[in-house]
Amino acid sequence: MKCLVVLLAVAVTVCVADTDGDSGVPAFKFPPDPADCRTNEVWKECVSSTCAETTCKKRIVGPGCTYDCRYGCYCADGFYRNAEGNCVTVDQCPPVEQDLGPSQPCGANEEWKVCVSSSCAETTCEKRTIGPACTADCQRGCYCSDGFHRNAEGACVTESQCPTV
Repeated sequence: MKCLVVLLAVAVTVCVADTDGDSGVPAFKFPPDPADCRTNEVWKECVSSTCAETTCKKRIVGPGCTYDCRYGCYCADGFYRNAEGNCVTVDQCPPVEQDLGPSQPCGANEEWKVCVSSSCAETTCEKRTIGPACTADCQRGCYCSDGFHRNAEGACVTESQCPTV
């Protein structure tokens, strides 16, 4: 543990040692200074790249946020990033695409779901629990109903119909 602390202290000293600018190399600064944000934007520090702001297409963020740490200007609360990159009110967003349901009916023990995480959409006979690290994307399609697991053949079956593990 002492080696790690000493190494970190040396790295920080090296990074900030040139504060007078004599070498011509800019000093490393962390966290970065807040940038001048545009209209309806605010500076945020250490936010998830998948859950930092809402957009006109994705009006709700989470719950499956990534654990990365981003800095920058993001839409303020109550504003949504549009296709042009501006932060606007919800009434300035284009209408949300209506979900017309499946083009073909779902199979036995399946149901149509409008917005599920592609990594946590349904359980399988091999993986009978979901999460906790789910992606924050929004997929739609036919997924196994509650209480059913997708088997190797692609059917939704009860737990008793799954092969024993």
